[in-house]
Amino acid sequence: MATAEAVAAASALAGRDASIVARDEIALVLEAGDLAPEALAARLGLAHTVMTSAVSGPLDGAVELAASVDIRGAGTFRVRARRSEAAGTAVDGRAIEREAGAAILARRGARVDLFRPEAEVRVLLCARAHAGLLGGRVERTAMVARASGRRPFSLPVSIHPKFARAMVNLSRAGPGASLVDPFCGTGGIIIEAALMGCSAAGSDLDQRMVAGTRTNLEHLGLRAHLTRCDVGAFPEALHGPFDAVVTDPPYGKSTWTGGEGPGPVLARLFDAAARGLRPGGRMVVCVPEERMLPHGDNRYVLESVHHLRVHRSLTRHVATLMRA
Repeated sequence: MATAEAVAAASALAGRDASIVARDEIALVLEAGDLAPEALAARLGLAHTVMTSAVSGPLDGAVELAASVDIRGAGTFRVRARRSEAAGTAVDGRAIEREAGAAILARRGARVDLFRPEAEVRVLLCARAHAGLLGGRVERTAMVARASGRRPFSLPVSIHPKFARAMVNLSRAGPGASLVDPFCGTGGIIIEAALMGCSAAGSDLDQRMVAGTRTNLEHLGLRAHLTRCDVGAFPEALHGPFDAVVTDPPYGKSTWTGGEGPGPVLARLFDAAARGLRPGGRMVVCVPEERMLPHGDNRYVLESVHHLRVHRSLTRHVATLMRA
């Protein structure tokens, strides 16, 4: 899911499809034109860092790869290596840091600063080696601070901000795109969409959820168009059409469905979203069972399904559907 999120987010920001150049255990190399790494890092939920000027090669050439990274005239630098299990214990990340640092020092004339460098060369050691210039960090601490239990209105079943953000990215909704969550709950998805620059809207059958979402948005200084309505009426109530529908519907176990089972609720969601989505728009939806997705429905193209185990009795299946 982290790979799919990064590709979708880069594509949304670049305005064209990003392509995978290389993929490894903890590394993903994309070609996305002139996309600023800081902009991509500001959008992502499941990654840790974004690098630019990335190069890849065999593990035994890791030092040379790192030394080849352009530090862009920085006066100070440091090298940081991270090793995955695929690299094996024989690969010495600290030795690679020292040797690559010495090589950059000799070639570029910059000074080593281990604490506040102007540039940082990152080396990811997997089945292959990947190196690049650190361009941005994903603000994971800020996402933890926005977790459900830290918001004024919360429920224990709320989706974590990093997964809510990943779902918004999977929809490829860029800044200014219209995005709706017709099961807004405590507002987790709407919050992330608004922070990412989307024109966010939401609805819920339960007025408590609408009020709670509004409270949480105000707490964070955000705004969105909210209303109380049945899922079958959200396109009209929120004045669609929309570029994206992103939602985690109630399953009827620990969440309220107004007496309906999850099957009928989802069926009405898919019917309403077909009316509310623009052609080429995407719906990203969590379902408790894959069979509940609209397989064979010519209104949608199923692009991907990712599986998130929540606990022993619940796995979220996160599907991306494009409106045909």
